[in-house]
Amino acid sequence: MVNWKGAGVAAVAIVSFVLVKALPWTLGLAGGKYLYETAMGTPAATPRTLTTAQVSDQLLSQEFKIFLAIKQEFPEDYDEIVQKITAVARAEGSVNQVREVSRTAVADLRHKYASVLPSTPDSDASEALRAQLDMLNHVMARESPTTCNGYLKNGPGALSAPAHEQMMDMDAIGATLIRAYGAARRSGLAAAPASDEDWSMAASAFVAAGGTQADMEAIGTANQAYEGLCPALSKFYAAALSMRGEPGRHVKTALLYEIARN
Repeated sequence: MVNWKGAGVAAVAIVSFVLVKALPWTLGLAGGKYLYETAMGTPAATPRTLTTAQVSDQLLSQEFKIFLAIKQEFPEDYDEIVQKITAVARAEGSVNQVREVSRTAVADLRHKYASVLPSTPDSDASEALRAQLDMLNHVMARESPTTCNGYLKNGPGALSAPAHEQMMDMDAIGATLIRAYGAARRSGLAAAPASDEDWSMAASAFVAAGGTQADMEAIGTANQAYEGLCPALSKFYAAALSMRGEPGRHVKTALLYEIARN
C-alpha cells in the first residue's frame, strides 16, 4: 500500500527510439514511442476519499504539460484517464499500479489517434518533430557516442540519470504529439502519404545537411557500432524540418505516424 500523502506527484515522459521500417530510398526510420507515468498523491485527502477533481488538479499542477494537452485536445479521453487513476488510488493501490494505469491509458490514446497524423498541418508537424530533435541533440551533448547509440535502441533506460532539461524534452515530445493529433482532426487537410518524389527530396535535404551514404546505411540498419549514428539521425530530422510545402508536410507527418503507431 502506498502512503499517498507522502508519495507526491511525479510526471515523467519517456521516449524510446526503435527501427520501424526501411524508407523507399533505403534510409531506415528511427521513430519513437513514449510512456507517460504519474504517481499521484493529494495531501488534503486520504486515498479512499480522493475525487477525480483532486486527481485532475494534481496532474495539471505539474510543470509537465502532456496531461494539459490531453485535457485541451481530447477532454473525454482525459476524463477517462483521470477516472482510471482515481479508481486505483481509491483502492489504495501501489504507486506502480497508478503509474501502469496512466502509462497504459496514454499509450492507448497515442495509438487511438495515430491514423489522423497524415492530416497534420505543417506547423504542428514541425513542432512535434522538432521536439524529437531537441531531445536527441541534448542527449548527444551530454553523453558519449556509445551511450547515445544505446539511447536510440533502448530509450532513456540507457541514460544513467536524465537531467531536468532532458525530462522537459521528453514531456515536450508527448505534449506536441498530442497537439498534432488535435490539429490534424481540425485541419481538413488531405491525408496524402509521402511519395517517392517526396522521399527523394528528403534524401537530397539530408545530403545537403551533411549526411553521407555511410550515415544512411547506419540509420537503415540501426548500426550500434557506428559512432556517428546519433549525429546522422539528428541530420535526418533536421533535413525533414528544412523541407517546405506539401512535400515537407508529407515527410514530417509520415515520420510522426511511424513514431506514434509503435
